[in-house]
Amino acid sequence: MKKYIQFLKEVYEELKKVTWPSSQLVKTATATVIVFTLLVAVYLWVLDIFFAKVITFILER
Repeated sequence: MKKYIQFLKEVYEELKKVTWPSSQLVKTATATVIVFTLLVAVYLWVLDIFFAKVITFILER
């Protein structure tokens, strides 16, 4: 049991050394990820529609 308590104490000490990002940086990074994800989703959606139409055109000939 002493090993676990010692481990948790060491973890706590290491966490005090961490440089945490600012609130503004977290907000900016989150917004960037959301916008990029939406752009990629729209791009893939357009490609899906395009290729579906191409395949439908080919199969109906």
